Amino acid sequence: MDNEQTNQATESAPAERSRFGQGAAGERPSRPPRDRRDGGPRGGRGGGRRKQPVFADNEVVDYKDVQRLKMCLDERGKILPRRKTHCSAGKQRELTTAIKRARHLALLHFVPSDRRR
Repeated sequence: MDNEQTNQATESAPAERSRFGQGAAGERPSRPPRDRRDGGPRGGRGGGRRKQPVFADNEVVDYKDVQRLKMCLDERGKILPRRKTHCSAGKQRELTTAIKRARHLALLHFVPSDRRR
């Protein structure tokens, strides 16, 4: 009889709640399964084609090619890093040298015109 009373007491008692919220007690809300084909090759996280470098490995970096050198500068006139220009390490060094030569010969500004006082 005592066992029956304790079983009834535990069944009628409210479920024990976790202090960390609903998900910590093991009851997770159900989600529909994800389809990796939705949204591109990486499962909806962007992706697609790789960005082409400003100068390919077989191209010559010329200090007189001002239009392409300007693509490697940010709005403050700083040289963009490799992760933004997508060039190899050797091409990035040549690019830096070409930008510095163009600045020295006044083909490129050290500071952009809208930043000058």
